[in-house]
Amino acid sequence: MKSVWLQDNKWEDVENYLKSKKTIIVPVGSVEQHAKHLPLGTDSFVAVKVAEEAGRKTNTLVAPPNWVGWAPHHMAYPGTITLRPETLTNLLYDICKSLIYHGFEKIIVINGHREANLPPLKIAITKLRNETGAFLAIADPFYIADQVGRKVKKSEPGGVGHAAEMETSHMLHLYPELCDMDRAVKNIEQKHRFFKHDPFVEGDSVFVPSDVSIYREGSKGIGVVGDPTVSTKEAGEIYHNELINNLVELLNYCEEKINVTIRNKEIPL
Repeated sequence: MKSVWLQDNKWEDVENYLKSKKTIIVPVGSVEQHAKHLPLGTDSFVAVKVAEEAGRKTNTLVAPPNWVGWAPHHMAYPGTITLRPETLTNLLYDICKSLIYHGFEKIIVINGHREANLPPLKIAITKLRNETGAFLAIADPFYIADQVGRKVKKSEPGGVGHAAEMETSHMLHLYPELCDMDRAVKNIEQKHRFFKHDPFVEGDSVFVPSDVSIYREGSKGIGVVGDPTVSTKEAGEIYHNELINNLVELLNYCEEKINVTIRNKEIPL
C-alpha cells in the first residue's frame, strides 16, 4: 500500500491487502462548537489523526473519515452540524456492511466525539455483529486512554468536560496552530453530586440530556464546560503517545488473536 487511507488506493491494492490482512479502521468524529479556543472540527481532527497514526504503525487500512456526528445540544452555537442519531447509526452500518461484503472481518471504529456518538454507534456495530459475525469494536480515545488521562490531569474535579483540559491538551499537541489559548476560560459549575460531567470524578451519577437553551446557559454562552486553562502541549503529547500505544496493542491483538467466521455478506440497499 502506498497509503493507509482506503481512498488513496486502487481496488487491486485492497484486493491484495485482503489476502493477508482483514482489519480496517473507521474514524468517526463531529463538527461542533468547541468554545472560543478550539476549532469546530476538534473531534474529527483527533479521530482522523489517531486513526492514521495507528494505521501506519500497524500497516492497517483506514476508511474515509466521517466528519459529522450526533450533537444536538451543541446547536446552541453557530457552525455545529448534527445528524439525527438514526442517520449516524445507518451511516456507520452501511459503511461497515460494505467493508464486510468485500472481505474485511475486523473493524475498529475510532470515535472522537465521546459520549454523544456512542449510543448510535453501538447500535450499528451490535446489529452488524449479530447479523454478519464480523468483529467490531469502538475505541474512543477518551476511554482507551483512561489511565494516562487520570495521570496527566491537573484540573480540579469538574475540570474535564467539553473543550476542557484533556481535549485542549491533546489539540495543543496535534494542532497548536488551530488553538487560541488567549481565549480559553474556566467554567466549573457546582452541581448536585449525581449530575457531574467529569468522568474522572468518582461516585454515583445519573444521565440527564441537555437541550440547546440549557446547554448554552450551562456553558456560559461560551461553549466550555470544565477547565482548559491548565492544558499543556506536554500533557497532550504524553496522552497521545499512550493512546496510540493502546490502539496499536488493540489492532495487533485483533488481527492476530480474534477468529471470525462471517455468516452473512450483503450489499446495503
